[in-house]
Amino acid sequence: MAARKKSIDFEKKLNQLESLVNDMEKGTLSLEDSLEAFEEGIKITRECQKALKDAELKVEMLTKGSDKPKIFEQESFEPESD
Repeated sequence: MAARKKSIDFEKKLNQLESLVNDMEKGTLSLEDSLEAFEEGIKITRECQKALKDAELKVEMLTKGSDKPKIFEQESFEPESD
């Protein structure tokens, strides 16, 4: 059995990113804390972009060469578990 990648909670990550942005916009963070928040924001953004790209590829694979999704065919994908 192949190892599965751990999926991210997309909505949770977006909420974290929004919180970081709000904290930075307040202007109350020190320079060091602002840089740490910025780094974390970049990390979260990349994770979300990858999750979106992965989802796009799954949809593309499922619908390629067919007018209907392949989820009803023998080889359907299973959602990744945490």
